[in-house]
Amino acid sequence: MPWLGLSILLVLLLILAAFVAYFFFDVGKDEGGDSSSGVTELETGATGGQGAIVGHSNGPLGFPSAATRNTTRISGSDPVDISMAAALAAYPTSGPGSPPAAVTIIDANDWQSGVAAASLSALPIGSPILLAPSGTLSATGMDTLAQLDPLGSPDTGENKVFTVGKVAPPSGYDVERLDGNSPAEIAAAVADERAALTDAPPNAFVVVSSEAPDYATPAATWAARSGDVVLYTGKDEVPKATLDVIKDKANKDVPIFVLGPSDVVSSKALKQLDKAGSTVERVGGDDPESAAVELVRFSSGLFGWSLNEPGHGYVLARTDRPMDAIAVTALSTGGTWAALLLTDSSEKLPQVVEDYLLDVKPGYETDPTKAIFSHVWIVGDDSIISVDEQARVDDAVELAPVDTVAEG
Repeated sequence: MPWLGLSILLVLLLILAAFVAYFFFDVGKDEGGDSSSGVTELETGATGGQGAIVGHSNGPLGFPSAATRNTTRISGSDPVDISMAAALAAYPTSGPGSPPAAVTIIDANDWQSGVAAASLSALPIGSPILLAPSGTLSATGMDTLAQLDPLGSPDTGENKVFTVGKVAPPSGYDVERLDGNSPAEIAAAVADERAALTDAPPNAFVVVSSEAPDYATPAATWAARSGDVVLYTGKDEVPKATLDVIKDKANKDVPIFVLGPSDVVSSKALKQLDKAGSTVERVGGDDPESAAVELVRFSSGLFGWSLNEPGHGYVLARTDRPMDAIAVTALSTGGTWAALLLTDSSEKLPQVVEDYLLDVKPGYETDPTKAIFSHVWIVGDDSIISVDEQARVDDAVELAPVDTVAEG
């Protein structure tokens, strides 16, 4: 019958119209489930607090995991890959800009050498770190080194590559090898090299435990920012190599800052440092996460980030993955000059970190386009730091009206 065919056609047209209305004009969609947003907030206002802040687990082109309004993720589970990504982010040599004068290569499992070598990342040397599996650059690492194309300069002693610790020098490059029989000796070799290249003592010595990477990694980020020299100590005994650097007459006025609480570096060790050199001051903290925040807030002379107001850059890395923090030290030598914050969980932002970020949350009174902003690099894939934790960070640093910030 003709009417039956017309009825079927009408039904099909209605189905097609409903499809178009849903997918192209958002008719019937739940406004709270818009997947274009990087953050979904429940129970609280824009300033965060203790409400549930959750992110979307997936999305087009990997967003929001890849980035949100205020965060950028360097994804990956291997610190070697992360180091290559960070170096290329800091020195995007495929476009306009200058390549690094040199590149520093560290064994991917040698966190002590990595922390000490970070001062070579700072200007005027400017040598970002690449991590080498078992001390030898992979094929991809060699390709990354070629892309970075270090040319050497007077500030690097015309060296194109520094190797720190037990590392095989890559062929085809002028290499300066820095090594020793212990972490303290390796750190002393880096200190001597930097002094020779800059022809000046450092502004400060940063002394950390050679046995506690979770308290030492913030020193790497600060050294990459400042060029201050990192030296090692035991809990109760300061190694001779460290004392020899401090006792050098060229360093007699260099202040000493010790990172970590007394159960990591004891008062006995502080007395040895005080006897050997200039003033000694501890930057403590009850745990690694709070100790990192202490350094971010700290200021004494030229030492310390002193980030106590809005508008800064940060790196968020896992406490139990020290090589991740070392891998991204190049991000602290320019751009937003990112300071290190630590999280001990893949799912939950530590309260001390969230409280700090909310305390320095940027705000505006009338015109947000004229305001200052904060930015956070998230280090590792979402199995290391989840999208939910990333969403919490994004919310904590989001620019907000001043009255909203005051309420938080």
